Amino acid sequence: MTFSVNSFVAAIDKSGARSNLFEVNIAAPATITGTGLNTAADFSSQWRFLVNATTLPGYTNGEIPVAYFGRTAYFAGDTTFGDWTVTVLNDESMKVRKGIEMWMEKINSTVTNARSVGIQHSNIAGTATIKTFGMSGDPAADATLATSITTSGVTQVNLFDCWPSNISPIDLSQDAANTIETFQVTWQYNYLTHM
Repeated sequence: MTFSVNSFVAAIDKSGARSNLFEVNIAAPATITGTGLNTAADFSSQWRFLVNATTLPGYTNGEIPVAYFGRTAYFAGDTTFGDWTVTVLNDESMKVRKGIEMWMEKINSTVTNARSVGIQHSNIAGTATIKTFGMSGDPAADATLATSITTSGVTQVNLFDCWPSNISPIDLSQDAANTIETFQVTWQYNYLTHM
């Protein structure tokens, strides 16, 4: 086989998927009220604009080793999902930061050590969508992107039964110039689907 740059370039469909063309939307459950966070697929959600970095989550199929006559055979085991983390740009209203802190407080109060939204897991668990986009250059697709989270995407991952388990500190410094505050939120979820 001979080396060919043209073959290599042709093998990468549409110049490759870009890691900076994405949006995230997170919907809190209806029982988490007063946080200022959206509780449905709100297309004007601040999440879409303020999530600065994330990952398309992976998962692991476990293995069950079984010894037999001096050899080990492997069987498929349980599927597990890891943490999912988003990095959020902080605006001066701190709407997302305050909303996540209120959500976590409703899950388990720092004062009373009690849940304020009922004991059922569904009362604390929301949904999240991560969607990546292509570089179509299609004006119709670009207009659709501004109004809909369900069209024009390359891939979409939906996370179910998700809830915030950790919110990071915000680093402050007198030396920080031309910098916007950021913080990370780590989420737990039960399962995901790809579309």
